[in-house]
Amino acid sequence: MFYGTGELLAGEAAEFGRRAQAAGNDELVRAVPAGQHSFIIGAGRVPEADEAIAEIGSWLRTTLGLVAREGHESA
Repeated sequence: MFYGTGELLAGEAAEFGRRAQAAGNDELVRAVPAGQHSFIIGAGRVPEADEAIAEIGSWLRTTLGLVAREGHESA
């Protein structure tokens, strides 16, 4: 779960992440400094969004036991 520190509900997002982890979920929680609501729509234009997407993809591939397609990084 990624959330921006500039998000109005950043505190609630962080608490949700802590509770999910405490409940035993395999949860990845990252705060993006100065990230705004829906910062992820900056993909291709905002490096932090691209980095978040790459990390999410890496986590998903690992969690699901998938291998990256040839020609694509498996960050």
